This record gives sequence, C-alpha cells and structure tokens, in this order.
Amino acid sequence: MKRRALIIGSGICGLATAVRLLENDPELDVTLLESEDQPGGLARSLTLDGHVADLGPHRIFTELPDVQEFLQDLAGEDMVTVKRTSQMFLQGSWIDYPPRPMEILRLLGPGKIAAVGASYAMRKARNIALGKSKRENFETVMADAFGEELYRLIVLGYTEKVWKIDPTEIHADIARVRVSAGGLDQMVKRVFIPEKKGQETALKKFLYIPGGVERLVDRLVERVEAAGGKIATGTRVTDLRRMNNGKWQVISEGPRGGRRTDSAEWVFSTMPVTELLDVLLARRPNDQVAEARRQMRFIANFLVAVVVDRPRVTENTWLYFPGPETIFNRGYEPKNFSPTMGSPNQTMLVLEITCHHGDKIWNSSDEELTRATLDGLEKTGLLKSSEIANTLVHRIPHTYPLYDLDYRRRLNFVWRYLARYPRLISVGRQGLFLHNNMDHSIHMGFRAADVVNEHPDDPQRHFYKEVRRFQKFRIVD
Repeated sequence: MKRRALIIGSGICGLATAVRLLENDPELDVTLLESEDQPGGLARSLTLDGHVADLGPHRIFTELPDVQEFLQDLAGEDMVTVKRTSQMFLQGSWIDYPPRPMEILRLLGPGKIAAVGASYAMRKARNIALGKSKRENFETVMADAFGEELYRLIVLGYTEKVWKIDPTEIHADIARVRVSAGGLDQMVKRVFIPEKKGQETALKKFLYIPGGVERLVDRLVERVEAAGGKIATGTRVTDLRRMNNGKWQVISEGPRGGRRTDSAEWVFSTMPVTELLDVLLARRPNDQVAEARRQMRFIANFLVAVVVDRPRVTENTWLYFPGPETIFNRGYEPKNFSPTMGSPNQTMLVLEITCHHGDKIWNSSDEELTRATLDGLEKTGLLKSSEIANTLVHRIPHTYPLYDLDYRRRLNFVWRYLARYPRLISVGRQGLFLHNNMDHSIHMGFRAADVVNEHPDDPQRHFYKEVRRFQKFRIVD
C-alpha cells in the first residue's frame, strides 16, 4: 500500500506542503482536509457586485530565494508590478506613509519638530548613558527608534487600535519584525540616500496577480491535483489518535455531517495551534499545556466591504487610520492593485476592524459594524453615505497571533510538547503561532515536507529545532 500523508487545512501553507511532498515522493498519497467549502484559507477573495478583494491585500514580495523561484514558476508572466502608495489620516490631514520628514514638518510646524528632535536625541543619550531597559516591550523599542514624541504621534494610536491592548503589554518582537518605517534616523536618511536591496524598510513597488490571491490558490490546487493529491472540502477534523501500528487516525466530520476516518504515516496541521491543542488535550489531558493554550490568543479581523458609486476613491493601495474618529484601522482599494478587481464606474473599499474574541466589537452585529464604518468614512472626508451602493461584512476569527510579554516562553513550551507526538507537525502562521507573511508560510510548508523526506521516522523532532529561525523573518510593509 502507498504511504500516506494527511494535511489539515488547505491554505497557502498546506498547499505548499502538499506540492513539496509530491515533488519529493510522487508515489506518496497526499490528502488535504479543509473545513471550509473551498481551499485557500486567508488567501481567498470576497466578491460583491462584481468587485473582488483579497481577505487582506496579498502583495507578492519575498526575500527567500526558494519562494521567489516557486512563485515565478507558478504565476510567471501573469504577475504585474504595482507601485505602492499609502497614506495615513493623522490629526485631520492625509500624509504619505511611511511619513516623509517634510510632511511631518508641515503637519507639526517648526516648534513641534524641534521637540520631536529633542525627544529623539534625549532618548539616544539616555540609552548610551544607562543602557537599554532589560524589560523591553513594543513601546520601549519603538520609542527608542523614533523618540517618545514621534512614537506617541504616529505609532501609539495605531498600535492600540490594532492590538486592543496597552503597547507596554506587547512583546518587543512585534516591533522588531515589522520594520515598516525604520527609525527616525532612517526616515531622514531615506530623503538623501536610497535604501539598498534587501535592507528596505518599506516597499516602493511589489508584484501582484490580477484577479487576486485566489488565482494563486487556484494554480496551487491545480498543481496538487495534477500530481495526484486530493482535497476534501467541508471536512472538519474533530479527533487525532496515534494507533498501535504507529500510524495516525484522523477523525473528521464531512460536508453532510457524516463521520470520516483517515489513517496516515504523517500528519501536518495548519489549523490554529490552539485548536490542535484542544484536540490533543481532549485525549491526553495536561494541566500545564492547557494553561499555556488558554493564554494563547489570536486577534480577530472583520472586513467591511463598501461599493462606491465612483470610479476611484483614492490612488492609494493602503490607507491607515490611527485616530479615534474611525472604528477601522486600515483600508485598501482593490482596483488600485489591479483594474480587473472592479467595474469602470464603481470601486470598492475594504476596511479592516480588529478585535478580541468576546469583546464589544466581536459581539456587534453586521449592521452595527457597517454603520460605524460609514460614519468613520464620512468623518475622514473619503466619501458620503449617499455614494454607497452596497456593503458586506466578512468575519475572520483568527488573523494575528497576539505576542504578549510572555509569549516566547509559552510558545517554546508548546513546541516542546508537540515534539513528543511522532510524525505530527504543526506548521504555518496559525499552526506555529507566528506573525508572518504569505511567502514565509510557503517556505515553512516546504521545510516541513523536506524534513519528512530527510527524517521520515521522527521529522517533528528535527522540525521543532528549526522553528525559532522562522521567528526572525522580516516583515516589510
């Protein structure tokens, strides 16, 4: 009989894992079990009145050679180059983002700019004299980079709005991996000296596939199926059991409520690690692991899509809203990524609203979220309610892993626990509780498959030794 691998989830990481497994061993039986009605995970699209939008814009950019080669082969000549233009609505005005020093000068005036410079210099001098704080957090790292004045002006409000907790309770890693604008010295330096390739702090252009990231998923699915892989949609995994013969038995519910049982030599899980732990702990309780799992939280994300009776609202790819005048923190206009995403006489804006499970926003109805979104759009002057043709709310329960101050210790403990389960690998953004981009997820899927090829008897032990390097991936906005 053929050896078999089961992959829980058919998002970008799960599909990339399947592709590499089948490349490494064309005789391997590979099946993906997907709880949704179609593959893609977060790399899917929403549609409204003929307009298309990614579930969060998935620009194509990578610093990983293996992923660069793979994406070029997968999408090839269909990819287009898009100029990145972004703005932030700050104190009632629109400024370019990342901000340019001259814009900051215009917005604040010479007096306030002097205070910003003095704040930055004082912070640098204090760190030289006393050394950096041993109790680093998001706020200390960003205040060191920008000075306290500029941090409070640009960074603080947006951070509180996205994460919904005090920035002093956020781990410094979130500041380190998101290098969007660099520090104050880098902002000034960029005015005079272009950034070197591989050291960019913000993209000036990126690649995109017309029609949205779902087109990329379609090609991944085609490649998996052409190699003999299978995808079972509408199939939610409910139990995992290690059998006496060393194989895994995977129990799932089918699309019509029927029970499905699969067995395999290897299992790859890309579902949120909290859900995987729930399944494992139900069979083998462990109080310490259960407590670690309880404290692992994901930020949820609501998308409010707004069809507008206007060819364009702005020329920007991204819009940022750090202030209290809007419930949403970020927006994007899909037609500015590709004209194929909408109609000639209308456009669509998609506004992102983050929240915690169980908070006021989470418990809001679609009508309440839509009303609050339209109110915010009017306050920013982007459009009037009379221009709205249609709206849609899409809810994403797991978007960003929340890095609190203790997340590293807790995550290392969870990884050591998972390494005890032979031939079971948790991988991907949600599966490893890592804040990363699409290219990183592809790379992790490749590596998970390669480790099985290199160490078929105990791949999990080798894989979890490598995962810490995934924490060092740069996220370039």
